[in-house]
Amino acid sequence: MTNNVRQPRSRHGWPSPAMIVALIALFVALSGGAAAGTFLATKGPSVHAVSRLQASAAARLVKKAGKAISPDARRGPRGRRGPRGPRGPAGPQGPAGPQGPTGPAGTFTAANVSSVAGPVVHLCVLGGGSCAVGQSTASCPAGKVAIAGGWVGEADDVPVSATVAANGRTADGSGWGVVMVNDTDVVTASFHAVAVCSG
Repeated sequence: MTNNVRQPRSRHGWPSPAMIVALIALFVALSGGAAAGTFLATKGPSVHAVSRLQASAAARLVKKAGKAISPDARRGPRGRRGPRGPRGPAGPQGPAGPQGPTGPAGTFTAANVSSVAGPVVHLCVLGGGSCAVGQSTASCPAGKVAIAGGWVGEADDVPVSATVAANGRTADGSGWGVVMVNDTDVVTASFHAVAVCSG
């Protein structure tokens, strides 16, 4: 009877990249002391020369082993930066801050407000000369400023048809000025400016 026992086959080929690196490290570690001892006994170089010799031999072995390793195994593919993710939701509203201190009380009171009338201006009829144009300015008392103003027609000579060319605060703010033009050549007109002052 024949025993059909299959003998294991020996496989020949390159070991894995990890195995190659491990063998190189083991070779350098085991041969370093013996090589250094022999070299020092025969040639007598310095320790630095022996170290350089070992480093050179190790570099040659690593270079030779590196050629047998697949380039894909030596360097992995460079990753790319992915797209920016969506913006996250807004966080919850924080608690209300403490109430600030109360400011100082204002100095404005109704007792500080007063009305001042300017001089009455009489306008002649249109075409009667420069007297058809007149200006009245109401000036506030010292230390006060005009906060509003306007004009009022005289009861017995109210402007019927007129153009108000200017109606506002004076340049320094201390009064209210009005410039009026009589637009009719039939009747005259009279008015005066009014300033509302405070301060």
